[in-house]
Amino acid sequence: MTPPIRLGFAVKVLGRAGLKEHDSRRWQNNPHLSVSLAYLRDIFEYLRSQQITMYRMSSDLAPYATHPDMPQFHNQLDECAAELALMGNLAREIGLRLSFHPSQYVILNSADEALTAKSVWDLRVQAELLERMALGPEAVVVLHVGGVYEGRDPARERFARRFEQLPAAVRRRLVLENDDSRFSVADIR
Repeated sequence: MTPPIRLGFAVKVLGRAGLKEHDSRRWQNNPHLSVSLAYLRDIFEYLRSQQITMYRMSSDLAPYATHPDMPQFHNQLDECAAELALMGNLAREIGLRLSFHPSQYVILNSADEALTAKSVWDLRVQAELLERMALGPEAVVVLHVGGVYEGRDPARERFARRFEQLPAAVRRRLVLENDDSRFSVADIR
């Protein structure tokens, strides 16, 4: 017997007006993961009502959590540990498969070491969000190999080397997706 098709979508809810995917307030207004999680709870309930069982969460769920000049935002995951656990429970109750897809500025194979370090930080936070929700291995962070900096082969080698250097918790969650112009499925094997 063929399993039923799992319907899902990425980030923005078009089926119900007013559902926000994350706290998008500017830093001066103290946005917080707790607000994003309240929005996410509403999205989860919408997904339940529509029998949608896959959802790609906003990569901005924890606002400014990795901004190097705003340490006041760096402890949001600790501050929301209980809420994250509850969200994980709700996701399991509903049968939701969750994922992240970091922004286009998360580039693990960049020739710029500072950008790579920032990218690793972003990946760590997104993997930790999934861990704190106590989600299984099906909850992933989807990433592209990146740009073709200094040539395809050096870029691919840089990606492989940096992937191996990632914390185990990030490597367990990371999955690769081909893109339409730089690295095909054959390139990322």
